[in-house]
Amino acid sequence: MSSPNALHQPPPYRRVPGFFGTAFVERLLAHVAERERDFETTRLSEARIDRSIRASHLLRDFGDLRAEVEARFMGILDQAVDDLALQPIRLATLELELVAHGDGAFYREHIDTATDRPGSKTARALAGVYYFHGLPKGFAGGDLRLHAIAPAPDGRRAFTDISPDRDMLLLFPAWAPHEVRPVSCPSGAFLDSRFAINCWYRHRWEAMR
Repeated sequence: MSSPNALHQPPPYRRVPGFFGTAFVERLLAHVAERERDFETTRLSEARIDRSIRASHLLRDFGDLRAEVEARFMGILDQAVDDLALQPIRLATLELELVAHGDGAFYREHIDTATDRPGSKTARALAGVYYFHGLPKGFAGGDLRLHAIAPAPDGRRAFTDISPDRDMLLLFPAWAPHEVRPVSCPSGAFLDSRFAINCWYRHRWEAMR
């Protein structure tokens, strides 16, 4: 951020519509349908579940889709760094997870760097969230809200809400305060959930020296 006034504005972000394409969305939906029973309750840490802060379900196994997912996310990294005016990222690895937000799911305001792995030699630098869902759409809500770091002098804290559009990637700095707004899924059916791939581009600490 270039000035104190920037602290009062929502963080920078970039939308990428049509990121994977319809055919790949269908493959992802087939994968989550096949693996429904393997989704686990999301945790705030390795051992901590707190449904007053985060309510959703998670799967880290992408099966035979992983290589394509990684390649596509890797392919947009340089452009994202330029668009968001970030420091160059010395990429160590991609951290990936599939998340299902069903009826009543949400994630209260947080910062991805604050939920990082303690003692790690790498750090989350850039966050990407890719959204997909079945048709017809079976849920409402679930916007991602990006918050300003600090309130303005009048006490109001600015924010931007971004709709989880099908086949769209959202990119933003990992330090950005954000939340997932509550989801309504009247049918309660798993395949009517708001699905997302969370991706963190992890850089080596050496890049910060």
